[in-house]
Order: sequence, then C-alpha cells, then structure tokens
Amino acid sequence: MSKIHSLHAILEGDLEKYNPTLKSILRVEELFIENTEFRSKNQLLRKMDGSMKAPVLNVILKYLKELGKIIENNDGSWTWIYAAENKRLQKSYKSAIRL
Repeated sequence: MSKIHSLHAILEGDLEKYNPTLKSILRVEELFIENTEFRSKNQLLRKMDGSMKAPVLNVILKYLKELGKIIENNDGSWTWIYAAENKRLQKSYKSAIRL
C-alpha cells in the first residue's frame, strides 16, 4: 500500500466529516514553522484566532503527523520536526557529533 493510500485510509472517516481546506493546512504549517512547538492543541487553536474548529485542527494534526512533519509529545505538546523548514533543527543537526 502506498503512503498516499495509507494516509487516506487513516483519515477517511475524518475527511468525510471535517474536510480541511489546503489554505487551513498551510496556515497550521506556517504557525508551526514560526513557533516550532505548541504546549497544547488549545494553544494552537488560540493562535488561529477562532478561524478554525477543533475537529478540523485534529484532522490537520493527524495528517501532518502521518507525513512526519510534527510529533505529539508525551506531555500533550506538539513539535514541528520537518527539518527542511526548521532552522533550529538544521543548526542542531550541523553541530551534532557524528558517531
């Protein structure tokens, strides 16, 4: 099964009820790129200034997590890990000791 088919299968039920727009997905990505981490979904929702409902955000977070762009931490916080746009992560990687 391809990554796209697998992703679609994971999101299928959610997409039927809450289908986020590309604009919404890109807005959430922008917020993660600007902030790198959010303590909670509620903090992220507050940054959206009421322009998004929680169920739509949940679908977007699930989507970005499956793509490997974000992770949900044990404490409920969310972190942007997609290195192509994460300057802090790129800097850390460049200064890491090679094993």
